[in-house]
Amino acid sequence: MVLERCHTMAFLGILIINLLYVFNFIDFIGDLFSPVVVEWFGLEKGASIALVAGFLGKDLAVGMLLPLHMTAKQLVVATTILTIYFPCVATFTILIKELGIKDMIKSTFIMILTAFIVGGAQRFLLGI
Repeated sequence: MVLERCHTMAFLGILIINLLYVFNFIDFIGDLFSPVVVEWFGLEKGASIALVAGFLGKDLAVGMLLPLHMTAKQLVVATTILTIYFPCVATFTILIKELGIKDMIKSTFIMILTAFIVGGAQRFLLGI
């Protein structure tokens, strides 16, 4: 049962990402976050799209990093950021069910803040 849900969520994530691409919304969001991704994390502009897509599915996001031809150091930063913040949309539904909306929002803030701090620190420590 759990495996079926994971496959369903993966399929829905792929479907949503493709629809967002068709309507150029993913590019809009990528452009919106690119200053942080480029200036703070030291990644390529295209990585912002992968990081946003990581919200819908981590496996998709890591695959989207490969065509960007980033350095090994940049890939370390990008995958660390992807690992720290919420795994996917399915996690939100579980956290809402287990913690309630208020604590889910707190958890989200903590994870995003942590990813922001750790990603920025890695950029400076790795000399990107």
